[in-house]
Amino acid sequence: MADWAANTTASSSEDVDSQKDPSKAIAEQTAKLAGRLKAIYRKSILPVEKRFRYDYFYESPFLTDVEFDAKPQVMLVGQYSVGKTSFIRYLLGRDFPGQRIGPEPTTDRFTGKI
Repeated sequence: MADWAANTTASSSEDVDSQKDPSKAIAEQTAKLAGRLKAIYRKSILPVEKRFRYDYFYESPFLTDVEFDAKPQVMLVGQYSVGKTSFIRYLLGRDFPGQRIGPEPTTDRFTGKI
């Protein structure tokens, strides 16, 4: 019974910490989700890929923990004045350094944002 009480106290104190710091709660939820995705891949998808030799026919290696843990990368491509910069501003919720918006083509280089 004492073990149950100790576990309950520990989890409730973690919940209090998470409620105080929303970024910590988001990080914990993200870690849990990544763990679940890894488990689903290893249990359900990886055996099928191995059975049908996915790595051989599609020249793509099996996923490792690195691919699951890495930050995603997105590339926006399109003609000028179609809203790429505005879309990035919307996602970020603010302006970003090097941003230029104008009626004529303003993008003359690639810019990486991490």
